[in-house]
Amino acid sequence: MVRLIRVIRVAYFRSMLSKLHIRNYAIIDELTIEFQPGFNIITGETGAGKSILMGALGLVLGDRADSAVLFTSTEKCVVEASFQPTDKAAMRALLQANDLDEDNQLVVRREISTAGKSRSFINDTPVTLQVLRQFAGILVDLHRQFDTLELGEDDFQRKVIDALAGTATLLQQYQQHYQSFAQAQSTLQQLQAQQQQASKEYDYHRFLFTELEEANFSPNEIEEAETELQVLSNAESIKQVLATAAFTMQNGDAPVTVQVKTVVQQLQQLKTRPDGLDALQERLQSALVELKDIAAELESLEENVQMDAERLAHLSDRINIGNKLLKKHNVLTTNELLVIQQELDASLQACYQFE
Repeated sequence: MVRLIRVIRVAYFRSMLSKLHIRNYAIIDELTIEFQPGFNIITGETGAGKSILMGALGLVLGDRADSAVLFTSTEKCVVEASFQPTDKAAMRALLQANDLDEDNQLVVRREISTAGKSRSFINDTPVTLQVLRQFAGILVDLHRQFDTLELGEDDFQRKVIDALAGTATLLQQYQQHYQSFAQAQSTLQQLQAQQQQASKEYDYHRFLFTELEEANFSPNEIEEAETELQVLSNAESIKQVLATAAFTMQNGDAPVTVQVKTVVQQLQQLKTRPDGLDALQERLQSALVELKDIAAELESLEENVQMDAERLAHLSDRINIGNKLLKKHNVLTTNELLVIQQELDASLQACYQFE
């Protein structure tokens, strides 16, 4: 009876695999396979162990592993592969980049402990799994049973076409141009976002400036308006006090000015005058003149203090507008608001010139 024998795995070696040693892996207790230069084929019936050999090779090239692969659970698993590099320049560069010793052959070893922990070695020097996979990329192309599914993928088909057409240089140029385009596009998007943000800030600053401009405050206006408002709000009581003070100075039963005038007249009647009296008399005369002026000014102030409902409403409105703006801009005085208005104006003018 003829049995069909098939190859279910293919490995293309970029470097020649000279030996594969397997110990305590899957159903293999210990096995060493030496390969000859040229084309090597491993065939066998289903279940003969072809997949296990490829699994061991994949393990040494960086595939994931755990304690389930152990043939004997009390011993560690060791897979070691020896390669004769064909691209020695590339191999030497990779060895130097990872501070690894150079040799005529490359020995890659993977050990799996009973706890499932993995250790990797290249030329007996411990390396990380990431470094191991870097070396695997230039050592072996491993094609598995279902890798033919890649034939239906667009990316794989493009790679095949590029390889057959020999367009590696053109492809590299295209990739460079595309990267430049993508970078330029990203920069453009960033600039557009910045422009949009700047436009929002400009509109907001324009709104703030227009609000201050329409308020049209003069220096110290809010503070002066608050003072005037206090006067107008208390106009009646102020007029009464001023009128009473002026009346006391010049009218009433015993006006102050009349009493001082009487004292001056009494001193003038003295025939015998002690030293210093003339000076005191002059001072009293000056005081009398000053008191009359004070009384007149009190009357004038009393006449000027008027109840003005329209002015009172105007001041209240201006103060309310001012207080809202002071709170919005977190300042305390009218002059600080005017400084902010000037700064906003200068900023808007600069933006206009830039545009």
